[in-house]
Amino acid sequence: MVEVLFVCTGNICRSPMAEGLFRQLLRRDYPHLRFLSISSAGTSAVDGNAATVSSIQALDLWGIDLGEHRASILTPGRLRRADLVLAMSREHLLSVERLEPASLRKTTTLKYLASREGEIVSRLGEETVHREEEFRKRLKMVLEMLRMGLRGEDYLVDMDSGSFDIMDPIGEPLHKYIKVAEELDKALRFVTRILFGRPPEKDEMVGKAG
Repeated sequence: MVEVLFVCTGNICRSPMAEGLFRQLLRRDYPHLRFLSISSAGTSAVDGNAATVSSIQALDLWGIDLGEHRASILTPGRLRRADLVLAMSREHLLSVERLEPASLRKTTTLKYLASREGEIVSRLGEETVHREEEFRKRLKMVLEMLRMGLRGEDYLVDMDSGSFDIMDPIGEPLHKYIKVAEELDKALRFVTRILFGRPPEKDEMVGKAG
């Protein structure tokens, strides 16, 4: 299995919304990918906390039910198990560095990765990923391209630019949560093309799932 981990602060709004939207995109556009494990965690989460009411209401507009979500704390073990860590903002990379420094090499922000879609897809192509080994090879190249683009920085994101952060909507009105969900949805559409290539045609999926 390949593990993709979304990270925010409390694991009650941004990262569970990202997880839910990502699962929906995969079910719709890449249903053949059966080797993925998707989860989320928070750097300051209280285990067992429910998603905020506004998060649940916002994702209901996408037909996604967050009612059963329960928060979980980010741990070194979860970072070690993850193959890709997608943080909601730059501050979360600092938490990753404190918990498990080696995991920085596979951690970036969701929006930074999305911002590199044009360059990465033009280099790696749009051929659809079908099997786990194909994905692992592509992911390795994606992470290498992020490192190259940052000229050897320790972090796989431009730490000087706030444009790659997704705002924390906690305590804000519902329309702010909806805006965050829209931002997540847009970024995830770019990220799925980076990671998995173009969505397959139906006849491509026959006999190729892995």
